[in-house]
Amino acid sequence: MQLVVDTYILVGDLLREKGVDRLSDRRLELFLPERMWDETQVEIPRRVAAFCRTRKLDASDVDPLIAKCHAGVLSSVTILQDPVYAELEDEALARSHRDPDDWPVVACALALSAGIWTHDQDFFGTGVATWTTTTLQGWLDRNPDEAAVDDGSDAA
Repeated sequence: MQLVVDTYILVGDLLREKGVDRLSDRRLELFLPERMWDETQVEIPRRVAAFCRTRKLDASDVDPLIAKCHAGVLSSVTILQDPVYAELEDEALARSHRDPDDWPVVACALALSAGIWTHDQDFFGTGVATWTTTTLQGWLDRNPDEAAVDDGSDAA
């Protein structure tokens, strides 16, 4: 399934074991607009610092966790360059009336005929399928990975 992932979903899942598993699930093909990658690079250190504070982790844990999150994005998500979706800016802006800054995510979804993985209600009503983490996890649970079901035997 192809999904354009919202920055806040992405960063949140990078900080949860189950989230990391979900991000690396090979049934999902995840995309992030280049402009949102810039936002993600700002958001990761902020969220990691808060995560470490609330869990009373040592300050020396912050930088390695930030690096792990960046690596997690780069291994699980395809960052789409502006030319892939820029020509859809006007259409995406017209659909993103609740938050015009969301237009790159909507434009990427339109360009790929993909859904959007988000909890942000600003994406609802844009004419693009939206998936919350709960609905996405339900789909994953109901659609087991065929490779995991295959026992590898070659019965003749």
